[in-house]
Amino acid sequence: MSSRNMISIGVMGYNQEKYVRQTMDCILAQQCNFTFEIVIGDDASTDNTRTILEEYQKKYPHIIKLLPRGPNKGILRNFRAVMEACTGKYITICHCDDFWHDPLKLEKQISFLENNPDYGFVHTDADVFFQDRNVTVPSFHAAEEKPVPEGDVYKDLVLSKFFIFTGSTCFSKEAIDKYVNFDEFEKADFMYEDLPTWLELAKHVKFKYLPDSTMTYRRFKNSHSNPTQKARKYVLMDAHYKMKTHFIRKYNLDRESVLEFEMQYHQMRFNVAYNQSNYNEANKSYQYLKNHNQADMKLMLKHTILRFPVVQTSLKKISKLYSKKSFYNHE
Repeated sequence: MSSRNMISIGVMGYNQEKYVRQTMDCILAQQCNFTFEIVIGDDASTDNTRTILEEYQKKYPHIIKLLPRGPNKGILRNFRAVMEACTGKYITICHCDDFWHDPLKLEKQISFLENNPDYGFVHTDADVFFQDRNVTVPSFHAAEEKPVPEGDVYKDLVLSKFFIFTGSTCFSKEAIDKYVNFDEFEKADFMYEDLPTWLELAKHVKFKYLPDSTMTYRRFKNSHSNPTQKARKYVLMDAHYKMKTHFIRKYNLDRESVLEFEMQYHQMRFNVAYNQSNYNEANKSYQYLKNHNQADMKLMLKHTILRFPVVQTSLKKISKLYSKKSFYNHE
C-alpha cells in the first residue's frame, strides 16, 4: 500500500497572529478516513505568527511541514514554494486568516474527485465575514442567486461569470505540476497567485462546484485584495486585467468574448472613477466605450455629471438620504 498522503493542505500567511490558531485548529479538526499533511509557508511574518506555527509543528511533527524561515517572497512566490513542497495526490488551501467551518470539507471534496477522475478541481460555497462590521453573509454564492458554472469553465472565469473562494478549493497535484508554470507567472509579474492558477487549470481540467458552504472567508477593510485607497483600486483592477489578458492571448479566446471582456473592464473602471469623482480616469474608459458603441444614456449622463462636481455631490447626498428613508421604512 502506498504511503503517500491523499492530500496536502497548503497554508500561507503573513502577520496573522490573531487568526492563525483558528485556522490550524479547524484543519486539525477535519474528519476524514485518509492521511494528510499540512505544508505551511509563513512569508517572513514580523509578529508572532511564526512562533505560533512553530508550536503547532512541535505538537504535530508527523503532520506539519513548516517551510524554512527566509526573506519575504511575496504572495506569488510564497504560493509557489508551498505548491512545490506539497506531496499529496490532491492539494487544498487555507490562508492564515480564513477557516473551515465544515469538518467534512476534505471528506466531501476528496470523495468527489476520487469517484470522478475526469474532474481535476472542486470548490464550494463559503460564508463571508466582514471583519469591520462583525457581520457574516452565509453561503455567499447562494445569496447572490447566480448559477456557478461547471465542467469547462475557462471562458466563464475570464468573463467573471463567477469567482472562486481560494480556501474552498481542492485540486489535483498532478494537474498543478503538469500545467501551471510558475516561471511564466513570475516573468509576467502577476500580482496574485490564485487567479492565474485557476485560469490555467480551467483550460485543462474540469471544474466541479459543491453548493455546501465549507469555509469562512474574512473580508478586511483596506486589505491587500480590498483596498480603500483610491490609487490602489486602479492597481488592483489593472492587475486582474493584465492576468486575464495574458491568458486570452495565450489561448486565443474568440473575438466576441474578448470584446465582452474589454467592455466589462472599462465599465468597471468607469464606475470606480465615477464613485471617486475622478473625471480624467472616467473619461478614458468612457471614450473607449463610446468608440465601441457601448455608451448608453445612463453612462452618458454620469459622464456629463462628472464635469460638474457640485451636481454630483448633491446627487450623492440625495441618494444617501433616500437610502436612509428606505431603510427606516422597512423597520
